[in-house]
Amino acid sequence: MKISAQFPKRILPGRRVALWTAILLLAPVVSACGLLIGSATATPRPTPDFAPLRPDLVFEPATLPAVRKGEIYNVEIHVTKNVTPVGDMLIMTGKLPPGLELVFLNGKDTARISGIPDETGTFTFTLDAWCFGTMVSGQSLEKEYQIVVGN
Repeated sequence: MKISAQFPKRILPGRRVALWTAILLLAPVVSACGLLIGSATATPRPTPDFAPLRPDLVFEPATLPAVRKGEIYNVEIHVTKNVTPVGDMLIMTGKLPPGLELVFLNGKDTARISGIPDETGTFTFTLDAWCFGTMVSGQSLEKEYQIVVGN
């Protein structure tokens, strides 16, 4: 008996019925095995967890001391819980009291606010710090501070 890879062009009527009967009888078996197109299900993949591997930065002190107009003011703000060195610290919004300035102390993870305030009031500003990254983005933090200058 010769086996041909081609489907015969002409099927006799009796064989046509036998062919359809075989297809109908085997369809539930093939379907149960998941072999029909569209019946396969994807393997569930775990959802990745992108939780931070580094702690959040912290500014110390949490609040800044008040000062009197005309007195010397000298406060250092330190960044802690950083994994890499601090690249810079700067004021993003708001302003310091006139007469005070913020200076980043490179290599010390610290900024110093110093000077002699010459105006009374409550001065609010947002301090921003960022750290260098190593193969990923570095840590960063923004914190709102207030300095109250009294008489």
